[in-house]
Amino acid sequence: MSVSQAVYLRSPQWAQTVLLNFHGWRIERHRYGPPYHALVQRLLEQERWSAEQIREYQDARVRAIVQIAYTKTPYYRSLFDEAGISPADVRGVADLPKLPLLTKDVVRARGSELMTNDMPERGWLHGHTSGTTGSPLSLWYDRAACVMNNAVDRRQKAWGGMPDDAWIGLLLGRVIVPLGQRRPPFWRTNWALRQNWFSSFHMSDQNLETYVAEIRRLGLRFLEGYPSTLYILASFLRRRGTTLPMQAVFSSSETLLPLQRAVIESAFCCPLFDFYGLAERVIFAGECELHAGKHIAPEFGYTEVVDEEGMPVPPGQPGYLVGTSLHNTAMPMIRYRTTDCSTILTEPCACGRTSPRLRDVTTKAEDIVVTPDGRMVSPSALTHPFKPLDQIVKSQLVQEQPDHLLVKIVASDRFGSEHERQLVAALQERLGREVTIQVQMVSEIPSESSGKYRWVISHVPHDRRLPWAPEPV
Repeated sequence: MSVSQAVYLRSPQWAQTVLLNFHGWRIERHRYGPPYHALVQRLLEQERWSAEQIREYQDARVRAIVQIAYTKTPYYRSLFDEAGISPADVRGVADLPKLPLLTKDVVRARGSELMTNDMPERGWLHGHTSGTTGSPLSLWYDRAACVMNNAVDRRQKAWGGMPDDAWIGLLLGRVIVPLGQRRPPFWRTNWALRQNWFSSFHMSDQNLETYVAEIRRLGLRFLEGYPSTLYILASFLRRRGTTLPMQAVFSSSETLLPLQRAVIESAFCCPLFDFYGLAERVIFAGECELHAGKHIAPEFGYTEVVDEEGMPVPPGQPGYLVGTSLHNTAMPMIRYRTTDCSTILTEPCACGRTSPRLRDVTTKAEDIVVTPDGRMVSPSALTHPFKPLDQIVKSQLVQEQPDHLLVKIVASDRFGSEHERQLVAALQERLGREVTIQVQMVSEIPSESSGKYRWVISHVPHDRRLPWAPEPV
């Protein structure tokens, strides 16, 4: 737990609200304001660009990013020189396959060489991947990349009918209420960004009664969360034989299963808009009102699909997603290979928007962790303790009993007892002292017989259990 987080959790409720809003105010100044609003308007106007206009824009951005990467990063300079390629050889997206793929292992091992300055510049933002493999990446973004990320997200919210000045309820992974708190409120208000944050770590049936009452009192019409947290709340409503009408619900960060979508849309009496994004800021895609695949944001990044060997596949064929950021000059990511699978749809969408679409993205669907006091915790919410620990190569959480969680870790030689204590403390912060966290160092964590890798395996029965994710498309 960071010092600032520890101070926040020890503070009284009124002080937590002040700290949350101060943090929101800093975010608003850095990532919003006039540049953001102008960009959102431009993105909405570009929705029906021709394929030629999209390609012309992407080609120009690729040339700019490649030039910056070559002149300002040690990694790309050596990569180009060793391959005998100059920035002039990359005139647009069609030339990108001349360059090798950028992998997670390279980013993990040579991240500092991917930065365009030895030290972070003013306005840069530090981030991490979710760490669902237990080995998060350390990343840097410049201000323009942050503004663009928020702008494409706002455009997708607009597709769901959400006005710019609307309030939204969030069921995401941040710890915004002390875990030991036993009475409501299990939520905090961020006035600066018009957000009502609801704890993802207090979702027992008893507590969910108060969640529903507060959402009704606030008159919220929009919710956003992980598919699993939204599903927990929706399942509660269904068991109670009631609904909580919304205008739209948004989900991300996990594979959305058909069962989850059906239950969520039924409980909230509205459509669910699922979107796909990466902490690496190379691909963003979201559903329009027709929910016929996810529209790729071509202004945000350039998306490819490759096979196991890293070769581009024919249009309409499945493969691994590869993305190139078109804006982040702090840490250029060119042809970054993800572990997510999808297909780029070739036919146009009936909505009239011209951007290409992804079929449902197959990532990893995980089990829900259940605590002794009946709280159900989304696996995505448990990725946060792993984010700062780049000493971990791979991990897996196994729950055999409600009061015991086994954490298997494949670690580098930099992983020490202080890192283990930090990880255990952060997990107990989210699960409670009643849960024993056992760390087991292992040399390898095998995949399932299907070839899939499951980060969370829970054998604790509960009525929110989901079938395993479908095979990749």
